[in-house]
Order: sequence, then C-alpha cells, then structure tokens
Amino acid sequence: MRRVWTQSNRRAEPAALAALLLAAALTGACASSTDSGRTAPQQPAPPAIPEDVQSAARAPFGTEGEALAYGDFAAAGGRQVLVVHRLAGAGPAGSAASTAAPAQKPETTVDVIRVSILMRDGGNWMEAFHADQHLTNRRGYLDRAGTPVSAWRMGYEKTPDSGFRLEFTALNLPPGSKPVTVRVAWNPKSKEYDSLDAAGTRFLEPLPTPGGRAVRADK
Repeated sequence: MRRVWTQSNRRAEPAALAALLLAAALTGACASSTDSGRTAPQQPAPPAIPEDVQSAARAPFGTEGEALAYGDFAAAGGRQVLVVHRLAGAGPAGSAASTAAPAQKPETTVDVIRVSILMRDGGNWMEAFHADQHLTNRRGYLDRAGTPVSAWRMGYEKTPDSGFRLEFTALNLPPGSKPVTVRVAWNPKSKEYDSLDAAGTRFLEPLPTPGGRAVRADK
C-alpha cells in the first residue's frame, strides 16, 4: 500500500528529527563528563616551601642555593633544611650524570659541588654540616680523602628507624682511583651530623685534618 504524506506529516518530521539529535548530543556530553572525571582526577598540589626556608637556602650559596628538603630531619623537634649547589649540567634530584654510584641506593640522588644542612636555633639558622672540597661539621673533617674533591654524588633519605641519612661519593677522581662512599647521619650524642663506619652502625670522630685515620666516637 502506498503511504500518503499529509501536510501535518511533513511538519512533524523535522521536529522529530531535531528531538532525536538533541537527545543524542546530551547523552554524549554526559558520557564525556563521566569519563573525564574518572580518567583524569585532580592531583593535589605539592606543599610550597615556606619563605623563611627559601631565604635560609639562599644564605650559604646565594642565588645558586637550592632547598632540596626541609623538616624535622633528626626527629628532635627542630626544623632543618638541606641546601645544595648543583654541579653544572646535573639534572633534577633523582637523576645522575656520572658513572660513579653510592654503595647503597638512597631515595634521592643528585650531583653537587657544595652542600649545607641548616638548623633552626631559636630565631636563627645555624649550619650543622657543610660539604665542598671536604665534608665537615663544627668539630672537624668527616671524609678521609687527603686531596680536595671537586664534586660529589650525594644521596639522601629519611627512614623511621635511623632518621635522615646522606651518602657522598667523590666524583671526577683521577684514573685508577677507587671511589669511597662516606655515610653521614645525625648523631644524637654530639647533636650534629657525623660520619658512620662501613657497617653504618657506629659514629666516627671527626678528624682534625683531612686524610687522617678514623676513630670510633664511642671509644
């Protein structure tokens, strides 16, 4: 049977088609919004470094100073900040450009030429550890290198049992030299950063001059 289109049929057909297209568009928009919310959740912004910590980081090395970490490193109720002057060409923390590697794999590794750990003492910041050509604290030298070191590979981590620890391996050594890793940690007895023995269990006394013989601090 042949279908007969009336004038009312012709008026209803465009309206029905428009309604179908509108429903399809709304369905697609809802699905897109749902997928977007599921596949791309918003990530929380990292905490900003306080301005007083940033100012403290610039104090030892000027504009080349960079605050890598801050907080209560020693779990002693005081704030500290780890400041570095990166080796030229070294990548962001966690990357490394040299072939020498620490004896243990720390949480973060970076190549540096200078390092400072500052502690908050009342209203002032004081330096508890320093590294440039040698590793030192306020009492003496922590490394056994007899010759100055131009750059270090530094690793650092914080663990619940041992607190904040650092590892330093000399870079750019003469051919044939064996890199030695120096481990440094907070010593609650001396209340500053001291070096550890090879086992990482006993603190060593700082040396009056670089290249001397290490003595255990408990003797």
